[in-house]
Amino acid sequence: MDHSAKYKINIVSHNKTITAHEGDLLADKIQKAGINLSVYCNKKGLCGKCFVEIVKGKLARLSEREELFIKQKRLDKNYRLACLHKIKSDLEINIPEESIIQEAFILKTGIKLPVLINPPVKKYHLQLKKPEIGIPYSLSELLEKYFRKKKLVIPLNLLKGLPDILERSKFQITATMYNESEILSIEPNDTLSKNFGIAIDIGTTTVVVELVDLNNGESIDSSTANNSQMRYGSDVISRISFAFQDSNNLAKLRNSILRTLNEMIKQILDRNKIDNSHVYEIVIAGNTSMNHLLLGLPVKTLAVAPFHSVFAHLPPLSADDLGFKINKDGKVYISPNIKSFIGGDISAGLIASDLERRKGNYLFVDLGTNGEIVLKTKERFIATSTAAGPAFEGMNISCGMLAIPGAIYKAEYKNKLVLHTIKNKPAMGICGTGLIDLISVFLDKGVVTPKGTIINKTKRIQITDNIYISQKDIREMQLAIAAIKSGIRMVLLKNELKKEELEEIFIAGAFGNYLNIKNSMRIGLLPQINEDKIIFIGNASLAGAKALLLSQQARKKIESLVKRIQYFSLATDPLFQRYFIEALEFKN
Repeated sequence: MDHSAKYKINIVSHNKTITAHEGDLLADKIQKAGINLSVYCNKKGLCGKCFVEIVKGKLARLSEREELFIKQKRLDKNYRLACLHKIKSDLEINIPEESIIQEAFILKTGIKLPVLINPPVKKYHLQLKKPEIGIPYSLSELLEKYFRKKKLVIPLNLLKGLPDILERSKFQITATMYNESEILSIEPNDTLSKNFGIAIDIGTTTVVVELVDLNNGESIDSSTANNSQMRYGSDVISRISFAFQDSNNLAKLRNSILRTLNEMIKQILDRNKIDNSHVYEIVIAGNTSMNHLLLGLPVKTLAVAPFHSVFAHLPPLSADDLGFKINKDGKVYISPNIKSFIGGDISAGLIASDLERRKGNYLFVDLGTNGEIVLKTKERFIATSTAAGPAFEGMNISCGMLAIPGAIYKAEYKNKLVLHTIKNKPAMGICGTGLIDLISVFLDKGVVTPKGTIINKTKRIQITDNIYISQKDIREMQLAIAAIKSGIRMVLLKNELKKEELEEIFIAGAFGNYLNIKNSMRIGLLPQINEDKIIFIGNASLAGAKALLLSQQARKKIESLVKRIQYFSLATDPLFQRYFIEALEFKN
C-alpha cells in the first residue's frame, strides 16, 4: 500500500477540504478537521452512527453490518460508515446531521455550556449468529466476538438469563455497555430508545434528582425535596456530631438519605412510565460530608484536624450494593472531592462553569449551607470553604422556607413594601433571597441598623399578618454573609488580587436564581464591582452531575482538575477571625 499517495477530501456539508494518505481512515480525518463525528462505538462499526454520503470517489465494498444498517435506515447504496472506510481516492462527501455528535446544554441560567454527548453507558442492537456445530462458540464468546473485545465483563446473573433471552428473541438483543468493557444488561429485541440515567445533587438542606435521556441528553423530569437528614442536624457539623454519639447513628443517616433518594427516583420514573431496569447509572454531586454519609463511610477524620476525607476519587460503584433501586447491574459515579469540606458538588460546579478553559481571574462562589470559594488565576486554582449555615436556604429563620411556590423571594419599597412570591402564590414564608431584599429595604428605612439591630421594642418586624423577621433572624443572616464576605476577602488578599481585577464572579447554588445584585452588594454579601461581572449560574452542582452523566471527557477532565486545586484553610489563618468580625456589619 502506497502511504505516500495524497488525496483531497472535499467535505461539502461543512465547506472544508482536507488531505489524506492512502489507507487513512475517513473517520480519523473528519475528526482531525474539527468535526464532531459521532463515533459512538469507538470506531468498531457497531453502532451505525457515522454514515457519510460518498458523492464522488471510490466506494469500498459494503460490509455485512453496513448493508444491515443501510437497510434499517433506508439509506442509498453510496453511504458508508466513516469508521470502516479506508481512503483510496479523492473524495467528495456530505456528512448528515445525524452523524454529528449532539450537544446538550447543561446550565439553564447565566451561561450556556454545551456538552458533547458521549456517555459511559451505551446501548447496541445486535443480531447475533447462532453457534454452529462445527464452531460451537459459547454465548459469551459470541458477544466478545461481536464487540471485538478479548475480555468482556458479563455479570453472572446476566449469563444465567442469556440462553432464554436469545431463544425468545431469535438472537436479536440489545446490549447495554459500560465504558466499552462491561455489559450491564441484555434485553430481547430493540430497546435502544430506553436508555436513562439520573443526576443527583445532594445538598445539606435540599436534594435534587434529575432524570436524563442518555441518547440525546434531554432532561425528562426533576424533583426537589428536603434532605431528610435534617432531623438529625441542620448543618454538617451537627450531623457529624450525631454520627459520633452512637455506633448506629451513621447507619441512620445513610438510610435516611438513601430512602429519600429512592422515593424521589421512583416518583419520577412512575410519573414518566419508565421501568427502573432502564436506568443504568446515577451520578451524584455532594459535599464531602454528604458523600461520606451516603456511602456509610466513617466521618471521624472530618471531625478533627486536619479535617481530611476518607476518599477523594472512587471508581464507579455498584448501584445494587449501595441500595439504589435502578437496574440491578447499574453503576453509581460520585463526583470527586477536592479537599477537606470542599466536595464533589464544587468539582461538578467547576465542570459546569468550564472555569478551567477561561483566561484571566475568576471567582466561583457556591452560596449554600457550606459556602465554598474557588479562585482561578491563569492556570492556578485555589479553593477554600466557610461555614455559612442554612440561612441562605431559608432554614433557621423564624418564617423561613425553601425557594418553592409561596416563598417571598423578592421585596422592594415603592411608597410601600411590595412583596413578590414564587409562582405568585399567597405568601407562606421567606426564602433566602427575599430575606436579603427585606434587610436591604429595612436598612435604607432605618428600621435595621448597619450593626444588625432592629429599632423597635419588640425586636421583630412584621411583614404580613403571619410572617415576620426576628432579631435572631437578622443575626443568622449576618453570620452567613460574614462567612462568605470574609472568605472572598481572604482568598483575594492571599493572591494579591483586588476585586476590580476579577473578570467575572460565578454565583452557584439555587439560592442565586433570585438574588438581587444591588441589594446583595448593599448588605456586603457580594463585592462592590461592576454588576455585569456577576453571573448567576444556578444549580451548578446538578448541572455538573448531568455533564458527568453524559460525557466521558468531562469525567477525565474532573479527575485531572481536582488534583491541581490548592486548598487554603481559613480556620488556620489568624486574619480570618478579624475579618469575620468586621464583616458582621451590613456594609461593603
